[in-house]
Amino acid sequence: MSEDQLPPKMQRFLKDIDTGRAYSAPALQKKRANVSSALRCLAETAQLNGLLVILNAETAGAMIKRLQTANWSSSTISGFKTLLRHYAYETGEGEDWALSSGASDRRPVELVLRASHWAPYRAVLPMLLEGGIGDREIRLADRWLRHRNQVTHLSLDHAMTFHADPGNLRGLAAFMTAIDPGNPDTLILQAAQRKRRSTAKGVKHKPAYGELPEPFLSQMKVISRKPKELGGLSTARIKVMGCAIRRLIRAAKQRGLKPELTMETATAFAEDLVSDDLKTISAAGHCEFLGYFAKRAGYPAEIGEELLETHWSLKAEARTDLKHKEIKLAKVPIDLVDLAKTASEILDQAPFQEDIRNRRRDYTLAGAIALLCKLQIRAKDLREGKIGKEFSRDSEGWSVDLKTSKTGTYITGRLADCLTPFLDAVLLMDTDPAYLWKIYDQRVGTALFANPARDWQCYEREWLRRNMTERTGHSAHIVRTLIYDYVTLDAELDAKVAQALVGHAHATSKQFYEVNADRYRRMAALMGLAAIEKALPG
Repeated sequence: MSEDQLPPKMQRFLKDIDTGRAYSAPALQKKRANVSSALRCLAETAQLNGLLVILNAETAGAMIKRLQTANWSSSTISGFKTLLRHYAYETGEGEDWALSSGASDRRPVELVLRASHWAPYRAVLPMLLEGGIGDREIRLADRWLRHRNQVTHLSLDHAMTFHADPGNLRGLAAFMTAIDPGNPDTLILQAAQRKRRSTAKGVKHKPAYGELPEPFLSQMKVISRKPKELGGLSTARIKVMGCAIRRLIRAAKQRGLKPELTMETATAFAEDLVSDDLKTISAAGHCEFLGYFAKRAGYPAEIGEELLETHWSLKAEARTDLKHKEIKLAKVPIDLVDLAKTASEILDQAPFQEDIRNRRRDYTLAGAIALLCKLQIRAKDLREGKIGKEFSRDSEGWSVDLKTSKTGTYITGRLADCLTPFLDAVLLMDTDPAYLWKIYDQRVGTALFANPARDWQCYEREWLRRNMTERTGHSAHIVRTLIYDYVTLDAELDAKVAQALVGHAHATSKQFYEVNADRYRRMAALMGLAAIEKALPG
């Protein structure tokens, strides 16, 4: 076969080598005859096998098999493959084969960025390249885009088949977020990175009860083995039991006793709890945790009974203490307006957080504070509420339909319109609003206030407490007290409605939300009119 019989694209590539227009023309001109021979061999093989005369995995494989059958040397075959890869990188034809057949990806970035899938990002690429993005990152992102484009809708399973180690996937996710921040595919890519890292060899998952010496370790293994559905303990309960055991060990060591559970060490444990700077109710809780551990682990009955007796005694004493939230409010005064403003400020500033984890934290925190200001539920109900069940979205906004965890009160109805941008931001988490319904459908059945780093499981109690305290000086529980105080001063609402809103009754008033929504809208309108009036001359 002569060069004139080659397909137009192959002929054009040879001419570009001759004229110096090809990217690697200087190197390829020295091997011009070999390039021609490789292309003609590929074309002939394709024709002999009844294949399309193009470079792809099928035609390249047939050519290599033909040469091996003819006893060509491995070095010559390797040389042909290298030249065909040059052709693939220059023309884009057979590039998937070229990438999969090479030991490493060494494509010039200038050729990589010619691909059509880079077109949407070319405006931002110069800035990223100036900022120090390396060739390896560009090549990796290119391979990912090719892999992504193999399917119409990206799934976690497809993302998991992409060949890259967890460390590279993390950098890739950060790069794709930088060039395409609103694309929900980035969330799936990050999920693939976390899953691959968690299943990597050598990665050990710490048990909920943490590190413990024997015999406590073996005992906690047995206790935690029973599923919660069959009467076992929750992960949270197992975790606090581990904390109580470590306190016991510390108390024993401080007194020169053996680190074991006896009546003597249990007494030392209780004495330390009382003398430490702990709230009385917290000390009561630790005694309860260790007491139930003693019962489940088979220790003498009197040890568990004594610890639980101490628990009930401390709990009764705690009822006479000045409530911690009252002390906190006295030290750090705050009202509902302050909290609402804080939520708005956090939401406004979230897009400017450089770290994606901080952005997502702020979107979630802003939504949580805003919802707590308008919906009088406990933090547990907020954290565990699922999309499509407790919290639902339609074309008009968000609705709630939940049964409170403590009193069993049913709260149903449409949430105030002012909450829509907050809850949408929690759902989207830095994704373009155009993908709202796609993300909503994907997330149905998962917690609204969920951690993407934990496969959309709800955030732990400590997460909301810590982040709210850092921003406002108070935890979520204080908001319920503020609403109770605020509503009782409102002549439009009676005490029963106020009590229901903070969970001290067994009914809740849907009318409250409607009345308050109208009132807040009137207040906002009056404030707007006042501002306009002040701005008028004279």
